[in-house]
Amino acid sequence: MVSMAAYDEDCIELDELKAVTKELAARLSEDKWNIEQISGLKQLCAYLEKTPLLDMLLYDVTRSEALDYLRRIRKVYRTARIMILADKELSPMTYMKPDIHADSLLLRPWSREQVREVLEEFIRGCLEAAEGMEQQFYVIETKEGSIRIPYDRIYYFEARAKKIYVCAGKEGFGFYHTIDKLVEELPEQFVRCHRGFVVNSYKIRKIMLSQSIICLADGFEVPLSRSYKAGIKEFVR
Repeated sequence: MVSMAAYDEDCIELDELKAVTKELAARLSEDKWNIEQISGLKQLCAYLEKTPLLDMLLYDVTRSEALDYLRRIRKVYRTARIMILADKELSPMTYMKPDIHADSLLLRPWSREQVREVLEEFIRGCLEAAEGMEQQFYVIETKEGSIRIPYDRIYYFEARAKKIYVCAGKEGFGFYHTIDKLVEELPEQFVRCHRGFVVNSYKIRKIMLSQSIICLADGFEVPLSRSYKAGIKEFVR
């Protein structure tokens, strides 16, 4: 599954962007696409508060506060590909910055043909880059296509009810697998802390040995069983 959000204050432009994206997605990819259409900055903030997976972002930078918020977005979505939507009157020096790291640019006024040309180049680049970056993602295969979850978004995996559940912030995904095989597949930053839990060590903030709890970033907690305490202490030392 490919996830895209398009933020544009102009609803007519937004409809055009989504229509062209759907057309290109059907031609360039076999995966299912989730395209979120957002016409207000507050609406975008509310959407991203849920910390959804995000592969691509089309982002209107013309509002005064939009650039500051885009910088915050980039800190959370480090692997997402970003296309800037801007006016020719706005200097590129304001948004072509290392901390924003935009991948593409679409300037107003634009024609439908220009939208199609720039979006196709952007989408092709995103799909090709994704194929070369699989080592940065955990990939879940579903009937609707692949779900790629960046490792830096994963807090922990939990074995429950004959499935594995991955916690990626406020989003979670379940799939059929075994925790023993999962541990073999994951990079070294992931460590088993319980017979039913594997934790991302980069998310660990505190280990409460007396309570057998590992505290993670953003308020998440996972259990720590006695047999794994020594290994966890050694791992995060």
